[in-house]
Amino acid sequence: VDGIMDGTIPPERQQHYLAIVSSEVKRLSRLVRSMLNIARLESGEMQLAPTSFDINQVVCSTIFTFEKAIEEKNLDIRGLDSDRVMVSADEDLIHQVVYNLVENAVKFVDAGGYIEISYRTEEKMTYISVKNSGEGISKEEISKVFERFYKTDRSRSQDKSGVGLGLNIVRSIIKLHQGEVIVRSTEGQFCEFTFTLPTAAPKQVPRHNSGELK
Repeated sequence: VDGIMDGTIPPERQQHYLAIVSSEVKRLSRLVRSMLNIARLESGEMQLAPTSFDINQVVCSTIFTFEKAIEEKNLDIRGLDSDRVMVSADEDLIHQVVYNLVENAVKFVDAGGYIEISYRTEEKMTYISVKNSGEGISKEEISKVFERFYKTDRSRSQDKSGVGLGLNIVRSIIKLHQGEVIVRSTEGQFCEFTFTLPTAAPKQVPRHNSGELK
């Protein structure tokens, strides 16, 4: 920035350096937001406001925000045609969970690969999975991916913009909902993150007395 202001950087190179500055500002902003979220989660300041909502709708809207990157990498997105999948949770916080997992999948999926969303609903618990093709994660690294600021030793992506807090936040939010996050990966094939949320109770239909006059 100083070089642009004092004229030592020629005009034809200024856009290049401004793009670098913009990227760093965005990275630092994400870092600050992530640290604030973690502090609130750990202090107990963050209170849940659970409602019943369709988690598939949350996933679909999140996928849409990554449309540009998905098109650039020519990705096959699978599983968005699912029926309504109703869960009981804090919708705003779960938006953050889904965003972080989809962002992670888009970042590490191989070009021309796929991202697959799947659901499994049980009476009390619903399982939501985000799976992507690609290099995957080694067995040694799986136990570390939720640590703060952790990044794999071998870069699985050319994108260096991450700050290493997204998965830590995912786990913290899901633990707040009494759920868990499960990682499955086969190196050279895929990586899958599955998180659990309480299944929303079915709405009760009020009964009418058969003797009532209609």
